[in-house]
Amino acid sequence: MADGQQLEAGAHHGPVVIEADGHQVIDCAACGFRHIANLPSAADLKRLYEEEFYQSEKDTYIVDAGADYAWKQIEMRERLDRAAEKLPSGSRRVLDIGCGPGDFLAVAKELGWDGVGVEPSPVAAKHASSRGLNVTCGFFGPESADQFGAFDFIHMSEVLEHIPNPLEILDAAVGLLKPGGVLCVSVPNDFNPLQGAAVKSAGTKSWWVMPKHHLNYFSFASLEAMFEGAGLDVLGRSTNFPMELFLLMGKDYTKDPTLGKELHGLRKQLDINLAGNGLYGSFYDTLAASGFGRLAIVYGQKKS
Repeated sequence: MADGQQLEAGAHHGPVVIEADGHQVIDCAACGFRHIANLPSAADLKRLYEEEFYQSEKDTYIVDAGADYAWKQIEMRERLDRAAEKLPSGSRRVLDIGCGPGDFLAVAKELGWDGVGVEPSPVAAKHASSRGLNVTCGFFGPESADQFGAFDFIHMSEVLEHIPNPLEILDAAVGLLKPGGVLCVSVPNDFNPLQGAAVKSAGTKSWWVMPKHHLNYFSFASLEAMFEGAGLDVLGRSTNFPMELFLLMGKDYTKDPTLGKELHGLRKQLDINLAGNGLYGSFYDTLAASGFGRLAIVYGQKKS
């Protein structure tokens, strides 16, 4: 099927944006964002994240995350501080959905938050718990949400792109927010202008389309529309470094893992220097305002 041709897949319908690895990505009119046409079953998803993801698919992730922890704290502190600015003094209960090895919760704990995490991978959940963090192993959804209670702040970092029901999960999260509570969601900012330029000018393929792991493909606009549909006031947006800039410089890290590590180090040093000069937040907010940046990070507040 050619790109742009209309496709219907059950309740989902829209033009085909791209085909990759035997999957078609459609711009779904029913959902309001791009996703693969044939979504996996709940059983397939459960098997991937409980039995395969950290065991074979991302077997070095926890070690790599530990090496990056000092750098990652910059972004995590930024998110926690932004939420705190919108909350009454003393409101410090946070839920991290898809908490992975627990880095965000560890930073939250250092800053005096009462943190709770939920993570489907037994490997990652066990690691997070070993750090003294309050983590439940399982999938978050409407059927499990009530066990967690109410929160001032809910955080979801790179979760919604992996699951077949992001609108349902977003609604369940909003349901746990206290009136005036804050939600922060980050997802890959896919099919953005810099990615398009890299494909056209640098001759790369659409490397960000990974149907096995990324079922959904969001933009700032589609994520903000989801927030509004869930009854949240959009507070603002931010992002992080657009690695595709390196592709436009002739550095194709998508084909060379060693080069990728080198460029990742440069990106880390940039963030450290930006933060050290008080420019981290304003720099990335400016990129996000124009739709640029690797992540779409959106903040919303539940109506009081």
